[in-house]
Amino acid sequence: MIEKAFAINAKPAEIWSALWQDLSAGDKSLFAVEHSNWPSHLTIQLNLAGLPVRLTYRIDPRESHSELSAALEPLSARYWLYQAVTLGHFRRNYEMLLVQGLANLKQALENDAPVNSEDAVPIARTDDVS
Repeated sequence: MIEKAFAINAKPAEIWSALWQDLSAGDKSLFAVEHSNWPSHLTIQLNLAGLPVRLTYRIDPRESHSELSAALEPLSARYWLYQAVTLGHFRRNYEMLLVQGLANLKQALENDAPVNSEDAVPIARTDDVS
């Protein structure tokens, strides 16, 4: 499992709304909502690079901000095969997708401007939680 978290200066309901709006604008045939608990938890299943994954968002309110964590769980044995063949480098692609998505959401909610993932700083990093 790959997990990243960002501090976002927005209320949980605002973050949830932005996530849901993004999903609603997408092709409904490319993802399936597995679990939804407004405004704190959302789990979807989709394909990334042709491999099925589960993507779980958790939104936790804090005193001055909200913490949005996203966990990406590969569901295919092919992921682990690619990980082994690339000596662990395949995971970086998934990490970059996850960080870029969180950074884009953070920027949209806080500044309403595009962001480069190199400018974004995650508040936490959890490597393998297997």
